[in-house]
Amino acid sequence: MSRQMLHIMVYTAKTAIKEPPSIFMDIPGPIPSSSTLTLANPPPALTWRVGQRLDAQVITLIGPGKVTLKIGGAMLEARTSLATAIGQRLHLEVIRSDKRVVLRLVSPTNQENTLTAALREALPRQQSLQTIFSRFAALLSSSSGLPPKTIILLAQLVEKLPMQQAISRAEVLKQALMDSGLFLEHKLNTDPEPTALATDLKANLLRLLAETAQGRNDSANTLAQHVEAGLARIQLHQLSTLTDAQTPPTTWTGELPVRNHNHVDVFQFHIEKDSKNARDPEQQSWCTWLSFNIKTLGAMHVKITLSSNNIATTLWAELDSTVALIKQNLGQLHQTLSGVGLNIKDMQCLHGSPPFPPTDRLPTGLLDIIA
Repeated sequence: MSRQMLHIMVYTAKTAIKEPPSIFMDIPGPIPSSSTLTLANPPPALTWRVGQRLDAQVITLIGPGKVTLKIGGAMLEARTSLATAIGQRLHLEVIRSDKRVVLRLVSPTNQENTLTAALREALPRQQSLQTIFSRFAALLSSSSGLPPKTIILLAQLVEKLPMQQAISRAEVLKQALMDSGLFLEHKLNTDPEPTALATDLKANLLRLLAETAQGRNDSANTLAQHVEAGLARIQLHQLSTLTDAQTPPTTWTGELPVRNHNHVDVFQFHIEKDSKNARDPEQQSWCTWLSFNIKTLGAMHVKITLSSNNIATTLWAELDSTVALIKQNLGQLHQTLSGVGLNIKDMQCLHGSPPFPPTDRLPTGLLDIIA
C-alpha cells in the first residue's frame, strides 16, 4: 500500500507537471459569468421583452444543468450551464422572448462584484470533501432512515469515484480530474450527451440533492445539508479559477476524492503557472502542491516545481515511519522522473509540514471577503 502511494505521487508529478498543457490547459475552466438560462416551460401569459432586466433567486438545484428560479412571484424551471448555488441572487437580461425564453446573466456593476457575491454565498455553506465523504460513509453504514432510492444514489455516487490503484495511470488521472466537478459547466456547454455526466462528481451530487427533495425527513434533510456543503466547496474552487474573459486562468485548485477499498481518501491540489514569462514556453514555471492524509502514511504534503526541464521536489510527512519509507524510495522517484527527460535539481523529504501550504488556504480573494 505505501509503495503504491509513492507510485501515485510519481505519476502525478510526471503527468501534471511534465505535460501541463495536455492535462490542464486543454481543459477549460468553468464557464464565465456570461452564461445563459433557458426557461423549460415558460407560462403563456409571460410578457417579458427583449432587453428587460430581471432579478431572480435560485431556489432549488433540480439536477445537472437545471434550477428552479424565483422571478417576481413566479417559480420557474430553467436549464443552464451556469454554476449556481441555492439562495444565490442573479441579475438577468431577457435576450429572447418568443416561444423559447432565454435569459443572460448580467452584472449590475462588474464581474468582480459578481464573483464576490457568489463567494459570499458559497463560503458559509462549504465543508471539505473529506468531511463530506466521511459523513456519507456514516449514513451508508447505519440505519439512517433514508428512502431506498436515496441510499442507492448515494452508494452509486461513491462507487463512481476513481479507484486509488488506477489514478497512477496518466489517462485515468486526467479523466478523474475532468470528473472532479470542476468542469461540469464546460461539459454541459460542449457535450450534450448525458453519458459525459455519468461519473461527474458535481452532477451526481446534484442528482442526489434533487432526490432528497422528493420526500424530506430528518435524515434526508441532514443528507441534503451535506450535499449542499460539498457543492459549495466545489463552487469555491471553480470561482477561485475564474478570470476575465480575455485572460486564461493561471491557478487551479481542487479536491480529488478517490476510493481506497471501503473508504474515501481526498487529494487536495493547487497548480499554479508563473505568468512572468508566459510568452516564452521555455521559461514557463509550474508549481504543483498535493496534500493528503492516508491512514497508513499519515498527513503528507508534496511540492513539485518545474521550469523548462528542471524539476525540484520536496515531500513532507508527519510520521517518522513515513519519512523513513520515502527516503528509502527517493532513488526510485529520482530514476522515474529522470526517465521522462527531467533534470532533477533538488529532491528531499522533511519531517513535519510546510509553513502555510496553499492547499490549506482559502481560494484567492476569500480573505478579503471575510475581512
